[in-house]
Amino acid sequence: MKLNENDLYRTSTQFRQWSFTAEQLAAQRAKTNLQATERVKLNVARQRAQRGHTAEFDSTSGNSGIDSSRANTPNAVTSDKDVDCFTVSEELTFLEEFCERTMALGHHCKFSDNAVATAVQFLRRFYLYNSPMTYHAQNISRTAMFLAGKSESEHQSLENFAADISSERTKVTPEQILAPEYLIVQALRFNFDVKHPFRALKGGMLDLMSMANGKYDGPNHSDHKTAADLAIAMHRIPRHTGGPTVKATLDQLTARIMRDSYPKASEILKRTAALTDVYFLYTPSQIWLAAYLLADEPLVLFYLSVKLPSTTPVYDKVTSALRACAGILSSHRSYKKLQVSGDAQAKMDAEHKAEVKRLIKKLKLCQDPDKVDLVKLNQAQKRDAVQGSDLDEQKAKRRKLGRETFQKDSDAFWGPELSTNGSKPA
Repeated sequence: MKLNENDLYRTSTQFRQWSFTAEQLAAQRAKTNLQATERVKLNVARQRAQRGHTAEFDSTSGNSGIDSSRANTPNAVTSDKDVDCFTVSEELTFLEEFCERTMALGHHCKFSDNAVATAVQFLRRFYLYNSPMTYHAQNISRTAMFLAGKSESEHQSLENFAADISSERTKVTPEQILAPEYLIVQALRFNFDVKHPFRALKGGMLDLMSMANGKYDGPNHSDHKTAADLAIAMHRIPRHTGGPTVKATLDQLTARIMRDSYPKASEILKRTAALTDVYFLYTPSQIWLAAYLLADEPLVLFYLSVKLPSTTPVYDKVTSALRACAGILSSHRSYKKLQVSGDAQAKMDAEHKAEVKRLIKKLKLCQDPDKVDLVKLNQAQKRDAVQGSDLDEQKAKRRKLGRETFQKDSDAFWGPELSTNGSKPA
């Protein structure tokens, strides 16, 4: 049995575990937001109560300055206001901001476009089941970029990566990068493969060039049966939808494909597609065709008429899906900015920055206090690595018994470990 690209994609973890309908995606985000809201309010109430008991004890014991170093630090615990949590739309705005920052971080560290897009998808997948109120995106985004580099065979050493993303104001340690690594891996369900539309876009461009040169030998469902007829028809495609038919030379058609439409579609895929939900909702083939549809609609519709019989329901279904995907792409702020003047772009950026600044300020008053320090949290969860001597005695005994049982089972199967000095094992 011969498998096509669509069959292969449907066997991937991306399709089986990370593909949703728009309704499923909205429902999951609402569920994540609700769970995080309840957890944050519960943990804040508990820590406020503990803080109140501590303050009462200090006042009776004469020690009034025990928490003075953090008295002026605004956060959910020290504030007396009711916890005002993020809404689903606010979480999405906050997430998109840090997706853009992750892109900038990846390019700063000289990762490829593929690795940067993978990091962004790791981030979006993670926050589908976790909330920024629980885990701050600043911490998660750095580790997501580091993981993406390893996943795309562009690994950088931990020390070099930490030094590269550090600044005079913010020192990033290797421990801060490693701390949330297992959290992310768990949230990703150990699925590191992300299928991007970049290669498909390049293949589509090569297909169009072969049609333009009269050398196309693939499936042809159009009325133009020979490669030469196909080339002649392609040279008459209007530049814009509904525009006049003007015969183009080969050089003009080549420039249209390689210098105009392809770079535009590529830019849409590298930025806008990564920042939207299209990876969750559509296949890589649908995504690249939707991006090309925005760049040059007449060219893409001609391409589809060659690949699919235009009189079948499948053609209408495909074009409908592509237009819906293109609608998501064109409605995003990063795409809209390309269609307006410089002044309008500056206004959009100013409004976005003001909204992000408001959300960052709001997050300080609704962040889960139990998850603020991921380094200490990671240390506490490591086996026998809790700071001090706070390890629960029964837990330590269970772990020791588990190791001994594992060793006995291993010895029973493989035999006892051989002695290193040549003597017979006891």
